[in-house]
Amino acid sequence: MKPARDNRALTRAALCLAVAAVAQALRVLLPLPPIASMLLIGTVVNLCLCFAVWGSGILYAGIICFLLPLFAFIQGHLSLLPMVAVVFLGNLVFCLVVKQQKQWKHYVFAPLLKAVTLWSCTGIVCNLFHVPRQIKNLLQISMGIPQWTTALLGVIAAVLLWKRLHQNGIV
Repeated sequence: MKPARDNRALTRAALCLAVAAVAQALRVLLPLPPIASMLLIGTVVNLCLCFAVWGSGILYAGIICFLLPLFAFIQGHLSLLPMVAVVFLGNLVFCLVVKQQKQWKHYVFAPLLKAVTLWSCTGIVCNLFHVPRQIKNLLQISMGIPQWTTALLGVIAAVLLWKRLHQNGIV
């Protein structure tokens, strides 16, 4: 019985990773304004992170948290290699909070802690690598409110969709 459960968790995690990776790759294909692209893709990625935690567990979600920023760096969406670690940490904090918190706390703490982690760690990395202040400010802005917004939209969409899937016996 245990191997079947493990296979199911691995399959769910692989699907979450695939959907999130394809969503990230859509930046190149979809001619959307940057803000619309960020909102759409960020929401889908955060939704996939929630599903990975709930459907596969924190280990698989943690692996996805690492692979997604690595893919983004390879695709040229992250400008500095150390930002892979920053985004990994932000995603991991998000997943840990989503796993631990129930109901309304999903909506408050997961997006807030993700945004705070991303904003503060971006500042630390920029200071360590002596990134010019203007670029540091732009990077921190992009890791603040937009990340909070997409995390909030992602967790809302995930909760609604997860309930619907659960009601239909799919998960």
